[in-house]
Amino acid sequence: MTSPSSSASALAPLVPPYLYGLSPTIHKWCALRCADIVSLTTRGVYFEDKLIHHHLNHPIRYIKLIGLIVSIDTFARRRVYTIDDSSGVCIECVALLPLSPSEAPPNSNSHPPPNSPSITTPQIPWNDISECKVVRILGIVGSYMHVPQLQIVKMGMVGSTDVERKWWDECRELKDPERGILGREWVVASEEVERWKRRERRRKAREEEKRGGGRDGRVVKMKAGSGSGRREDTLRAEEKRELARKKMTNSQPRSSTNTSHSTSNPKPNSHPSRPPHETSPNKPLPRPPIKKRFIPTILPDLSNYDTFGY
Repeated sequence: MTSPSSSASALAPLVPPYLYGLSPTIHKWCALRCADIVSLTTRGVYFEDKLIHHHLNHPIRYIKLIGLIVSIDTFARRRVYTIDDSSGVCIECVALLPLSPSEAPPNSNSHPPPNSPSITTPQIPWNDISECKVVRILGIVGSYMHVPQLQIVKMGMVGSTDVERKWWDECRELKDPERGILGREWVVASEEVERWKRRERRRKAREEEKRGGGRDGRVVKMKAGSGSGRREDTLRAEEKRELARKKMTNSQPRSSTNTSHSTSNPKPNSHPSRPPHETSPNKPLPRPPIKKRFIPTILPDLSNYDTFGY
């Protein structure tokens, strides 16, 4: 297997980031070798406030890796495992160390549940992991000083070579040019885009219904037994505004008529016209500005994913 060059990856056209939710790789644990992980490119694209790495134009975040531990470096708050998978490149996998009982806050639980691993609380058998042992790692792609790294979410021991063989087969199938997902560029069909747009319209409509107001910020009551009450009230309000606007236009004096009368009748007007009242009943009410809402992003729960699949 040969890894794609960076130039070929840079030539692949990117899909708009708002369509990354349709990607078959964005929420999947991708089995990649160390050489494949190093060849991933960032291209300055963010999704859910995270910098995304790409293979061709496939967004990749979660990595499944198996390799041999060649060195372990322990620092104040983290531990770095250097992994070699015989692909010609080694990669560093970083894990945050658990807090000691003296460092943990008094009201916090220093031992998180084992079924909810994350970057901050990785699930690792610390006492069983040592150098020259083959391990399997679930991690999130990151970088340090422009060098690719893996942020460990879960780590375990590999008990047999059959597990390694299955992982190598998965790496090969994932990059198969004919049937693999990463073997060709990601192309979003127009039907998928239309389905995504319909889902977004339905989601926005549900949010509007929850807010219970129209575009002008006023609450619109739904008629009993009718599902189009809001639409009818909105149309009625628009008609009233249009009639008021026409009345205002017709009530204004014409400039040409006033000019002709002033030239023919130079007699001064003893009763000048009063300025229009500021609170005219025909004047339409100004619309309040539409308030922007920031929809919180729900991050996927890593514990719901299939960990290793075998």
